[in-house]
Amino acid sequence: MEYRSLNDSTLKLSAITFGAWAAGGWMWGKTDRNDAIEAIRASYDEGVTSIDTAPVYGQGSSEQIVSEAIKGIPRDKVQILTKFGMRWDLTKGNLAFKSKNNDGKDIDIYKYAGKESVIEECNNS
Repeated sequence: MEYRSLNDSTLKLSAITFGAWAAGGWMWGKTDRNDAIEAIRASYDEGVTSIDTAPVYGQGSSEQIVSEAIKGIPRDKVQILTKFGMRWDLTKGNLAFKSKNNDGKDIDIYKYAGKESVIEECNNS
């Protein structure tokens, strides 16, 4: 695996990142939790240390799966890449789109990146 430095830091990220959007189910249909966990662990075994997730991926499901998958891996050996600003759990900001959650219930996704929202999303992650 090739690793790259993040700007001028000593942090090295794998050139290939595991994208965990589909692991959360949601827009991708039903996801088998155990298969997703095994896929993340298999990618780590092949040298992938960077994992992309976000709170909105399955309304937290992706982050929970990633958490379970990296249990036992030293925290300095894996990088969690996340985003913020897409909220389904409050009606603040601008409506981005309508969707359904993993249970098929209608939800609205709002774009909102106020300071308190960013802090809350990071704390929840």
